[in-house]
Amino acid sequence: MRQILLTLLFISALFSKETIVWMIWDLPPNFILKGPLKNRGYEDIRLKMVQDKLPQYKHESQVMNFNRAMTIFKDKDDSQKIYCANDMVSHESLDFDDYMSMASFPFKGQFLITSLDKAHLFTNNGESVVLADILKNKNLKLVLSKNRPYLDAGIVIKEYLDNNPTQNHITQMSTLNTGLSMFNFVLRGRADYTLEYVFRASYYSKLIGKSNQFFAIPIKENDGLFYGYHSCVKTKKGKKVIQEINEIIKEVKPTDSWIQPFVDWMPTSTIRENYIKYYKEVFLKKGDIYDDNPRSR
Repeated sequence: MRQILLTLLFISALFSKETIVWMIWDLPPNFILKGPLKNRGYEDIRLKMVQDKLPQYKHESQVMNFNRAMTIFKDKDDSQKIYCANDMVSHESLDFDDYMSMASFPFKGQFLITSLDKAHLFTNNGESVVLADILKNKNLKLVLSKNRPYLDAGIVIKEYLDNNPTQNHITQMSTLNTGLSMFNFVLRGRADYTLEYVFRASYYSKLIGKSNQFFAIPIKENDGLFYGYHSCVKTKKGKKVIQEINEIIKEVKPTDSWIQPFVDWMPTSTIRENYIKYYKEVFLKKGDIYDDNPRSR
């Protein structure tokens, strides 16, 4: 009897599934954790697509902040569960030790977001602006997050703050749901501008009942395109999951069911059409895109 029990336990262990814990953020419209659109964020939808194609694993989701995710990646512990994330961006200010997939989609960096009645203070006809020049204007109040990365624009902001420690026209916030708070500051006239992804600004405007009542201006420091990636802990198991995810990305990234959830959050038909054109005619034709960092492989 004891031998039979041991045999059953051995077989059970042999065929038990590893568990992937997906680290997600309270950051709509990437992930939407509550309300009528719960689980309908573009990364919610894409994560479900990836999970459905990885039936060999159990899947759990855990909401956490980015600092907690950084700690998990640094610990490199997969003895109990394999930690991964499907909503990552690569930038020199964000390098840490993990395994990254190939690029899963392209996106533009943050725009300068202002109210419709103040757009003329920054640009004519929506032309790109140089953030380094605007920061010098002490009459224009900027509100930012203390903890969010702003890509190349963030490097310029850090340099300005380091060189001007007594400035008082730039406010940095660290409240919960900082993005929405900053957006409200601008629309209510408590600040003149903030920096935000245009798709997220569109989400916020709909959330507060002022659909697209904002003006988005391209920032030259954030010119060009960035890419979204999947990421797993830098262990043997994490590398295996990333290799499997890469095969899934190859399969799904040309499909409308992968593209459209992100496109749906863009504020205008022109932006949507231009994005789809770039995605299909440039991004897909580039083939498998990997980041330059060694962490990608």
